[in-house]
Amino acid sequence: MSISEQIIAAEQSLTANRDTLTNLAKALDESPADADVLTAMDEANDNVEKGVAELARLRRVEQNLMAAAVPQREEVAVKASPAFIKSTSNLLDDPVNLIVANAVAAIESFETRMPIQHCLEARFGSDDRVKAVSGIVQKAAQPIADTQTSGWAAELVREGYLGFMDLLAPASIVPNLPLNRFDFGSYGSVKVPMRADTPTLDAEFVGEGEAIPVKGGGFKSKTLTPKKMGVISHYTDELLQRSTPNILTLIRDMMVRDTAIKLDAAFLSNLAGTDIQPPGMQNLAGTPIDGSGMTTLDGTLAVLKAAVKEMASKQLGASPVWIMHPAVAMDLTVMTNAVGAPAFPTMANGSLLGIPVVTSTTCPADLIFLIDCAEIAFAGGAPRFLGSNVASIHEANPAAPLVQADGTAAAPVRSLYQTDSHALRAIWNVSWDQLREGSVIVINNVPA
Repeated sequence: MSISEQIIAAEQSLTANRDTLTNLAKALDESPADADVLTAMDEANDNVEKGVAELARLRRVEQNLMAAAVPQREEVAVKASPAFIKSTSNLLDDPVNLIVANAVAAIESFETRMPIQHCLEARFGSDDRVKAVSGIVQKAAQPIADTQTSGWAAELVREGYLGFMDLLAPASIVPNLPLNRFDFGSYGSVKVPMRADTPTLDAEFVGEGEAIPVKGGGFKSKTLTPKKMGVISHYTDELLQRSTPNILTLIRDMMVRDTAIKLDAAFLSNLAGTDIQPPGMQNLAGTPIDGSGMTTLDGTLAVLKAAVKEMASKQLGASPVWIMHPAVAMDLTVMTNAVGAPAFPTMANGSLLGIPVVTSTTCPADLIFLIDCAEIAFAGGAPRFLGSNVASIHEANPAAPLVQADGTAAAPVRSLYQTDSHALRAIWNVSWDQLREGSVIVINNVPA
């Protein structure tokens, strides 16, 4: 078995062991004192740790073999001049460019068959910021941050993740919401602690010298498992040969466009949660509030107040946010009262009834969401990239296998090798869920 085949087998085994560990964690939630489950979890955890170590060993072997096979003339061919390296150094002051730089290097590494570290040095010199992130972004398994261990490379990856979210902010809803955010790290899931409805720790009035009551609070948890988002962008070899600043900008634009649409569509959808996709906000909401009466000021006020009251009735609303289409926001902004004054003057400053407003064209124009972001947990991490110039891809959204189960061939299909093109695949693990029911209110039938 070749090194590449061993790596694939090791990755599959590691994924299976992580899935086992995740399932056992769920079983432990239901039976905390089950000795058999605890023993199985210890064994599964050992298998995951061994799998991570074995995968790292195989990748080092592969990397060393690749380095030994690189002709000296290729190394010289891609070496950038000191002046060029200096001119690109300031790009790395933006954390998200640490991620994008690795995307560029992933493509070049595949094309030249050189280690990615060499490609990074050729384009960016000896800048340790890029190299540090390379060792993490290119790998699926990394240790989670804790209070005992600190490393500047880990902090750079965190900055890169936050920078990527900031980059999406102008085009996407999710980065603009004050959600509870978590990192997956190397774990197969993230367990988010939360208060149970009962018992409560409410204080009682007591007289002088009387005993103060002792109460216990109830806690439970919500488990978030990674859901894979993926997108492929492809382009010609001529584009790849352009200067580093230009290609960085182009790849950033592609990631923003593709990711923002995918992320928001899934986040606001009515789809139930599955093994491959988190539940959409419409699915998490209860019975929608009818917004067809929002053609008048009185009707609009009645609908908006009904949404706020419904959330408050469940003792929620610590961090509420309205989400709506820009056209709906414009209608509310220009709505006037009986004397011709703006009915909602704070809309000009992004607020409605004292609640922040987030607008996006990815929000359905006939819906308005009221979400308590304090009760929505969101987990994610830095995107991972892989480049290729020899694959064949189905140029469609959604894509299908090149040859389907019934023998039908997908179309159209592009051969990257035949058309002298390159493809960049980005994979991003994310997940979200509500911590308490009632944290999502939907108003439907909003007039156009």
